[in-house]
Amino acid sequence: MKEIIKISVYLSMICIIAGISLSITNYFTTKKIVLQKIKSEEAGLKEVLPNAFRFESMDSSSKKGFDQSGNITGYVLKIRATGYSGEIVALVGIDRDFKIMGVKILTQNETPGLGAKIIEKNFLAQFIGKPSEKIFLKMDNKDGEIDAITSATISSRAITNGIRRIIDEFKEKLERVYKRNY
Repeated sequence: MKEIIKISVYLSMICIIAGISLSITNYFTTKKIVLQKIKSEEAGLKEVLPNAFRFESMDSSSKKGFDQSGNITGYVLKIRATGYSGEIVALVGIDRDFKIMGVKILTQNETPGLGAKIIEKNFLAQFIGKPSEKIFLKMDNKDGEIDAITSATISSRAITNGIRRIIDEFKEKLERVYKRNY
């Protein structure tokens, strides 16, 4: 009986020490992780809208890009789509004509070697210069111009549909604001 109590005390102490260690580690790393995400997103803004000199938030999912003269060069939209293995978060830069200037995947948990290929330049380059009307997988729509990644249709479809949806919603929002103001 004494042996069981002795082992229980040791295990309890180990658990308490491990719990405290994890709490301390979490406390000191949480801020760094958040700052790293912010830096990654800020770098992504310039990557997806390269002709912009500075950015101004419109709301939580969109920013205006301005050139050095203060003229609007385009917009950056934040996308959240559900892929095969979870949420995909991306930035898409569009010009004033709503054509895609760039796409950057910020976070994804898709299957390595398959769905995770959505971050590759070859896949993302397909979106450049296209309006939302052309942002469909070729296999889903006769007017589509995007090739799905082999064996990763769900991931390909998620990001493709997410990009098209966010651009169309943004266009509608700008039209409503424009009509309201004029």
